[in-house]
Amino acid sequence: MGLSLSYSYGQTPLEPEEIEGLKITSITTKGELDEWEQFNMEEALQWTIGKKWSYMHLLSETFIKELHKHMFYRVWKWQDNSDNQRKISV
Repeated sequence: MGLSLSYSYGQTPLEPEEIEGLKITSITTKGELDEWEQFNMEEALQWTIGKKWSYMHLLSETFIKELHKHMFYRVWKWQDNSDNQRKISV
């Protein structure tokens, strides 16, 4: 017989590997992580407003990487590494 824990939405604890990659050490649950990532994505959206880019630039790898950086740079350590090998899904 083991201990059976039931968490409400957003209370699920992060895995140790996830916590290791965070810049903000006070984040401990999926809900907290979701909030911080949402904040970052809102900032990324603000960064795009008012800019005039060509369609070719918007479809370029350079733009996708820069947008991805703006979406996650406050939360994840790996985002600071320009050589990171994480896959960006579009």
